[in-house]
Amino acid sequence: MFVVDDRLLFEVVAESEADAMPPYLEAGDRGELYTTGYWYWRLARAIAHPVGGALSGPFRNLTEGVQRMVAAAMADLPPSIGILNLRRLVPIMAALPGNLNVLTAEAIATAVAIDGTILVTTESEMLSRVAVAASVPVELVTLGQ
Repeated sequence: MFVVDDRLLFEVVAESEADAMPPYLEAGDRGELYTTGYWYWRLARAIAHPVGGALSGPFRNLTEGVQRMVAAAMADLPPSIGILNLRRLVPIMAALPGNLNVLTAEAIATAVAIDGTILVTTESEMLSRVAVAASVPVELVTLGQ
């Protein structure tokens, strides 16, 4: 089970690395791929208003046809990508130790709820620290340039 960040979510919906078939893509075929509402929102916002940057920059480099496919996926997230309900997550989020933001809390709570690993493309000291306290594995994924 994997929880992917917004940048990896983009890779999944754009099928950018389908040839390499990283483990997180295969997990979607088994119903074992999740993201968070916050990461989904950040990606959907970047796709709706592509101005460049880590999320919308790669979107702008896609062909028009693939851009339409990704935009459609943001309007209706594919069923192979799970998002847990806040009714389930908030009690877990509230119990997490320390001072943390909602992005970190939702990611860790999702991983706790599914007994999964968080996959990120950018390191976060806060996420790493709280994940260790919650016994949640976090892996840094380096995307091909």
